[in-house]
Amino acid sequence: MNIAIFADLHGRLLLAFKLCARWQRETGEKIDLILQAGDLGAYPALGRLDRATRRYAERDPTELGFMEHFVRYDVRVAALLAETNCPLVFVRGNHEDHAWLDELERQHEGAIFPIDAYRRVFHLKTGLPWTFQQGDEQITVLGIGRIAPPQEAEDQQHARYIQPYESERIYRLGNTPIDVLLTHHSRTDFVILERGVKIKASTGMKEIEYILDRDKPAYHFFGHYGGPPQVRMDTNGVTLSVKLADLHWERVGSVLEAGSMGLLHWHDRKQHSFEVLDAPWLKDYNAHTWNDV
Repeated sequence: MNIAIFADLHGRLLLAFKLCARWQRETGEKIDLILQAGDLGAYPALGRLDRATRRYAERDPTELGFMEHFVRYDVRVAALLAETNCPLVFVRGNHEDHAWLDELERQHEGAIFPIDAYRRVFHLKTGLPWTFQQGDEQITVLGIGRIAPPQEAEDQQHARYIQPYESERIYRLGNTPIDVLLTHHSRTDFVILERGVKIKASTGMKEIEYILDRDKPAYHFFGHYGGPPQVRMDTNGVTLSVKLADLHWERVGSVLEAGSMGLLHWHDRKQHSFEVLDAPWLKDYNAHTWNDV
């Protein structure tokens, strides 16, 4: 199976689906699943935006893509989505409408639930393994959403931070083998590198570190930090750690930032590979043209 990987979308869901459709046309292959590592930009109404998203949206309206394209059914959007048939499964970042997602989560049993008008976008609950099957191939994903609270945070249980019930789920997990860990935040000892130089140490999340060290999944996909992609072996010596670039423009009006889409080719736990997509056609998509390509 082919699984598209994206980090922070910040509202640009329709663009992600369009890129998957383009990849299908260019390669003649099929995308079976999209995994997204938080900061989806899941806001159903303008009045529910957080301060940072509101500020960015004033400069770049594509930040509001979820409420524009996915809250109410639109036949034009449905036609674009019909070019693929893969679901998009995401974990929460820190920039989502958590009160709205909390209410939806309470209404649905199981590991995933839909949040959009087309039933193509699914939230993966923290700490509940989810298995996706395509033909005779299957892959098990564990999600850990939100971020860890910094020590100086006055409200350690703010909705953007991992909640006690979610943390409890993680530490009470059974022995289900995990193939992919999908998170927004990183492990506690992750560092950002630029041209091989350490430039920022991460606070990270201890629950993520616990799963990486205990279960040693084949892949860990995450986002949150921005900047160029970081692909390296995790400190557990087994997991490929992948932080992709945000799906946005290098400057408003310019091309997409390099390294904002990945492809996981998965057959089974012995046969799989990952690549950061670097196709020439990605340069066709900028803030002014992306909806016309």
